Amino acid sequence: MRVRYGAPVSHVASGDDGVRVAVAGAHAVTLAADVLIGADGIHSTVRTEVFGPEEEYLRPLGMRAAAFIVTEPDLNRRFRNRFILTDSIHRTAGLYSLRSDEMAAFMVYREDPGETPPERSETTRERLRREFVGLGQAIDRLLELCPEHPYDDVVAQIVMPDWHKGRTVLVGDACGAVSLLAGQGGSLAIAGAALLGDILGPAASPEGIVPALTEFQRRFRPVVEEAQAAGRRAASSFLPANRTQRFLRRWIIRASHAPGIDRLVARQIVGRIAK
Repeated sequence: MRVRYGAPVSHVASGDDGVRVAVAGAHAVTLAADVLIGADGIHSTVRTEVFGPEEEYLRPLGMRAAAFIVTEPDLNRRFRNRFILTDSIHRTAGLYSLRSDEMAAFMVYREDPGETPPERSETTRERLRREFVGLGQAIDRLLELCPEHPYDDVVAQIVMPDWHKGRTVLVGDACGAVSLLAGQGGSLAIAGAALLGDILGPAASPEGIVPALTEFQRRFRPVVEEAQAAGRRAASSFLPANRTQRFLRRWIIRASHAPGIDRLVARQIVGRIAK
């Protein structure tokens, strides 16, 4: 098996005899294969090439998430082995120390559908500073050090009627993104890939490929749909929209520390993951 780095897919053509994939980069080439597996994330190029525009499948959850890492020894010492999350409405910032002198910042904020996209009006760094300034000295310090181009993306899910078309199939976030706030994306991608391999591997002829892809979708779709439903609930509760929702989140966090309740919460979380 040959691995090509820095070689993005530029075009996909499907036929009865297989799939042809044009790969860009320093050594552009067209590859022929029996099956194309698109595992290229929520903004999948393979999905766009084969299934159509991203807008048809992207389901925004009304917020954006940003993250970056900066070097700040003083904050690193102050928050050693701790994760801090602001108790705020419409915007939440989290920070935690890494093993070196670095600090990791994680920020979630609501997105106004009618607002001009940040790339057209202001830089992402300017937008984050405008959204999160005033949430405390530590957050303000991290905003001062924020890199010019931090990670910033929509919090969304991918919902599709079908995960395969011809001999192309999608796995992971490309077909069933749960959302950044819900987690499980990596676990679902690995589990889905393993199941796909188990089902597709025994196919003894080209005629067996499409039935195998259909069976993969039939068996794994319920798992993804359950995780996505939980992800929507997690997103709505993670970022309080008013004081009532903030009070409810405070109560849940405090209750989770009570004897017996903490074990109940842990069992519920483990139970959902196990499913």
